[in-house]
Amino acid sequence: MPRERTVGRLLTRAFGVLAALIVCTGVAETTALVMQHRVVDELSTRVQPLQLANAALSSALADGQRGLRGYLLTGDSQSLDAYRVARGEFEQVAGTLQTLARETEKPAVARQLAKAGDWWALAERQRQTPLRSSEAAAYLAQGRPLYQAFDAENREFDDELAARAADLRDRSSTLSIVTTAVVVALTLLAAITAVLAATLIVRGITRPLARVVSVIDRRRSGELHLRADATAGPVEIRAVAQAINEMAEEGDRIRGAEKDIAGLRVEVRRLGDRIRAHLKVADAIGEAVRGLAEIFRADHVLARMAAGQSGLPPLVSLRDEHAGGVLEELAGCDVSWLASGDVWTDDERATAGQTAPPERERRAWAVVGDGPVLTVAVSVGDERLGALTLIRDGGPAWTPIDVRLVEGVAADLGRGVHHARLFEREQQLVARLKELDTAKTDFMSTVSHELRTPLTSIAGYLELLLDAEAGELGPPQRKMLEVIGRNTRRLRELIEDILILSKIESGSFRPSRRPVDLGGHAESAVAQLASAAAKGEVELRAEVDRPLELTADPDQLDRVLTNLLSNAVKFTPAHGTVTLIARREDDDVCVSVSDTGMGIPLGEQEGLFSRFFRASNAVHQAIPGTGLGLAIVHTIVANHGGRISVESVEGSGTTVTVRLPAG
Repeated sequence: MPRERTVGRLLTRAFGVLAALIVCTGVAETTALVMQHRVVDELSTRVQPLQLANAALSSALADGQRGLRGYLLTGDSQSLDAYRVARGEFEQVAGTLQTLARETEKPAVARQLAKAGDWWALAERQRQTPLRSSEAAAYLAQGRPLYQAFDAENREFDDELAARAADLRDRSSTLSIVTTAVVVALTLLAAITAVLAATLIVRGITRPLARVVSVIDRRRSGELHLRADATAGPVEIRAVAQAINEMAEEGDRIRGAEKDIAGLRVEVRRLGDRIRAHLKVADAIGEAVRGLAEIFRADHVLARMAAGQSGLPPLVSLRDEHAGGVLEELAGCDVSWLASGDVWTDDERATAGQTAPPERERRAWAVVGDGPVLTVAVSVGDERLGALTLIRDGGPAWTPIDVRLVEGVAADLGRGVHHARLFEREQQLVARLKELDTAKTDFMSTVSHELRTPLTSIAGYLELLLDAEAGELGPPQRKMLEVIGRNTRRLRELIEDILILSKIESGSFRPSRRPVDLGGHAESAVAQLASAAAKGEVELRAEVDRPLELTADPDQLDRVLTNLLSNAVKFTPAHGTVTLIARREDDDVCVSVSDTGMGIPLGEQEGLFSRFFRASNAVHQAIPGTGLGLAIVHTIVANHGGRISVESVEGSGTTVTVRLPAG
């Protein structure tokens, strides 16, 4: 039976041949390198150093000859020194030459050293003869053939070394050519083998593998129905294709499960939204019970609230099965065995230190049936509100996904119950506050009316006394009555402000509009405050354009102008100035009241139109006031569809601007 093709066998055959060729190439190159190294070593460590030493030997003997001749002819001591230096160099180079020479070369070295020795011996006798003597001249004649004999031996040895160097270079060149030819041949053979191996791999491995990769890429692009061909190619590639197909099947199964889980999550999220949308506790719990039964296909759902939870229905079940139905016994079981955040399924086993459901709870489960049971604590924060129990008559057990999703519903229920209870308590509190506010408004209105009647009588009798209807008054008495009159007016103004404020809060403060001339009202207000300004030594100015017609409540308009002017006069020190300007600007009638008074601190200007607002600098200077005037002015202006703004610099003054529509 023929063996199946495998990736290993195909690669082994292809790369075995390549490996053999690579090894042969390596052996050839290594052999060539070794031989080349030997040639280069012979040339660089022996032949060339011998050539250099031989040349140096000839040079040293020539230097000695020149130095001796110069000394004998001239008697110059420097020439004698050159001779001696040359002799020393000759001996040193001779030692080097003898060291480098092989056995075959030593006879030639010895011959030229012997010739050189004869010359040096004659040179020493010659050096000791008298200068420029006939004996010295005779020695010169004897030394010439000795030097020529040495020079002949030296040249012969140098030619021998040169021939040997040339031979080594030829051998190196030939070896390089041969090695290059062998390597090129082996490389070509390896390239041909590689092409054949690549063709084999493409046919046996790459093409089947490319088809598998194509399937993977197309699946990645969304063609999830595709499967790889598990019948083509080597064993390993078929195994990979089969594994890919199995993974595809598993992926389809997982995607199906994830789709189902995603659907459950959407339904659970919608259920949580519906639970939290209820503002009544009972409705939120009922929504949770019905939704859990529908989403998780639970046949029985029971919500039990923990003991001591006020404002919560103790029991809620699907189809009211807790009242005379199969859940009646379970409804009687306490949920105190569950802590906040606990979850329990009927197939779970308690671990060490874990609280298990009591036996009564388990018996109650058995009464319902033998289906899977899931109990989840309903909590908000660390507070346990109760528990949700879901039971199936049959079917699959509760999965971890089911448990987590039911936990999410329980958490939403806990938050929904908590918010619903807070809303109910808030509604009760709001109702109580409304009752208190109504009582307060009624009280303020009643008290104000009751105070207005005696104050009117006091003011009337005070006028009679000041008019001397009851007899003449002395200066001290008149002064005291004037003080009483001022305080009576202040008290009456306070009562009027309180009455208006109570009307504003009750919603009965409505303007009664009719056509009016704001200019006339502005001049009247200035005239009314003129005496108070003169008494405080404050200059009161008015710049009023007439007519300034608009539709407004004249009484409320008078109160706005009077309040703004009285405030400006009151907070402006002596020798200061209060200016009222009334003019038309585009479609608005604009009134501004400016003073050179104490101003308002920048950080306090935001609360200027609040009830009972008093600036800190006014309080420190004990300037009387209720803090209601500007609040009333702001309400009147707003009721007329106007706008009010304030610009103030502490210590420099304040400008209040009112803009009312002219239509």
